[in-house]
Amino acid sequence: MSLPIKIPVQTRSRERVEQILKTAKELIGEKGIDAVSMREIAQTAGIQIGSLYQYFPGKSNLLLTIMTEYYDSMYEETKRILDPVRTIEELEIASEKAFKQFISVFQKDPALANLWAGARAIPELVSEDNRDTYRNADLMVKTMIRCLPNLKESELRPFALYFSHTLGMIVRFVREIDPEHGKAVLKETLDLLKLKLREFDSLAKKKTKIKKR
Repeated sequence: MSLPIKIPVQTRSRERVEQILKTAKELIGEKGIDAVSMREIAQTAGIQIGSLYQYFPGKSNLLLTIMTEYYDSMYEETKRILDPVRTIEELEIASEKAFKQFISVFQKDPALANLWAGARAIPELVSEDNRDTYRNADLMVKTMIRCLPNLKESELRPFALYFSHTLGMIVRFVREIDPEHGKAVLKETLDLLKLKLREFDSLAKKKTKIKKR
């Protein structure tokens, strides 16, 4: 099983790994996963192929490291946006902000889009994608529970998992179709998210009324 590598502590090694990752991202963004070889990455980065394999034993290790960095970065940014949220009104505003931030990252970075597009063909990337889905779903559930404490995790988790996973699929689809159609699809996705949050709010209010009887 391939694992993402840890960035070296030593300055020279760390700089070399960062250069490798930067080069790989640029090539993947330009050509896609399948068209980029380890040899091309080494040549473009200006290092020997043997040195590349010292840091990354295989292409899957390299791709997994890049994907993990992307996912960790996006998760931390989403967490930063959602952590202060305490009410359903705040959650609706924060969710839109997080949603737009997520879309912006994909639109600005073709390497991430191409990496994600090819992820389903590589078992290690599938596992990482699913791990990230569950992590983001957990964050959504915890945030919603904070806003609607009388709801149960079991009532919220199915939608959280569904939305966390399908959002990536939607973004990939949007990149492949007419720009105007893509904007409409993204707007519809955001509207559905808001509609579901209001549905959860209504459910929470109904439960409150029942308890008061």
